[in-house]
Amino acid sequence: MSIRPMKPTAFLTLALMLLVAACGGINLPGGEQGAQQVPPTSTPIPTAPAVARPTYLVQRGTVEEVLSFSGRWQPRDQLPLSFEIAGQIRQVKVRRNDTVHAGDLLADYQITDLENQLKSAELSLETAIANLSSGADSDVGSVADAEVALANAKLSLESQKANSPWTQTANAYNSLQDAKRNYDNAVRNYDDVRSRPESPPSSIEQAYNSVKSAESQVRNAEISYSSAAQSFNNYKFQLAQSENNVLQAQMRLDSARRGGGNPSQQQAVRSAQLQVDQIKANIARSSLYAPIDGQVLEVNIKPGDSAQAFASVIVIGKADPKEAIATLAIGDAQKLSVSLVGVCQVANKPETAVQCIVRRIPASARDADQTTRVAASFDELPIGTLIDIDMPLQVRENVLWLPPAAVQTFQNRTFVIIQTPDGQRVVDVVIGLRTDDRVEIKDGLNEGDVVVGP
Repeated sequence: MSIRPMKPTAFLTLALMLLVAACGGINLPGGEQGAQQVPPTSTPIPTAPAVARPTYLVQRGTVEEVLSFSGRWQPRDQLPLSFEIAGQIRQVKVRRNDTVHAGDLLADYQITDLENQLKSAELSLETAIANLSSGADSDVGSVADAEVALANAKLSLESQKANSPWTQTANAYNSLQDAKRNYDNAVRNYDDVRSRPESPPSSIEQAYNSVKSAESQVRNAEISYSSAAQSFNNYKFQLAQSENNVLQAQMRLDSARRGGGNPSQQQAVRSAQLQVDQIKANIARSSLYAPIDGQVLEVNIKPGDSAQAFASVIVIGKADPKEAIATLAIGDAQKLSVSLVGVCQVANKPETAVQCIVRRIPASARDADQTTRVAASFDELPIGTLIDIDMPLQVRENVLWLPPAAVQTFQNRTFVIIQTPDGQRVVDVVIGLRTDDRVEIKDGLNEGDVVVGP
């Protein structure tokens, strides 16, 4: 059997028919219909969903910069106490938070050495007197001179007594008590005015100024009384010297009558007497007494400690008034001002919040007292309680504001992205006061604008 080759014309016809069948399907020879070919479909590649950017609404309200700090509730008037001489502590009779009264013994020194020194000095004095008597020579003229000297010493003593400054001291004390009563009245009036919601700020300020004026008068009266008391103490010292002069004049007279008159021996007697007087004074200064009624705030000594002269060892404070006392960095303290009004509350107890006012700030970094003091009214609050204080430094009321996250800065440009019906748009803004949670918008936006975050 031989295979006959296909004619070229028949081959082209068959190829054309196969091509048409592949494109759409036709009836092939033999009556079979070509299968309909389904076009391929693409598989979509999943994409990450777009992250929604936060939006912020331009609002109108108050932007407030607040300085927050804490202080301890303590007596306003505190008095550090110290010994006038150095020594070793024998006993301490008080502890922190004890209540004391004026005149109570707080602590004293171990004075055995002083007592021994006194015995030795008194023996030296007796020896000097004996030496003066044993070496005396009769001198009638010295007796007359000694009698005149004794009379003059007595006259000086009587003159000293007649010039007692007690009246001035008493008057200064009465003036101090009057000033304290005026201050207490001013404080009560201030508290009363501040407690009434209808009181205008001017009345509160006037009442506060009255408190400050009364407080200044108290300080002046305290200075006057301190000066008068010092004068009275000096008077007592001079009076004691005059009494010693009388005693010494009497001793010289006695010695002269016995025939004594040796100048060197007389000087030895005077020196020994002065030594005795000095030791007795040191013994008196070795005990520390409470000068006022109050409460013990600090005790920095214990038995056996060595104390230096004029170094504070115990601090007491008057029971009232009390205030919040804080120690701030000088830069923060200088942001405040006296009479600035804020809010105070017991730490973690917002229900105790009351209005309070700055009473004192340090004048400078060189100020000896670096404390910031805030006056407030709390009922029956224990000393040492922690007080949280919020003081507004700057306040902008009825202004437009946004959260800080909504405002963007690039180089020297400050702007936001606002949402409009036509899409997002970049807008430059002018900002004012900026705090941790709000930024004042001075220009560029309107209330109700929607800002898209970065």
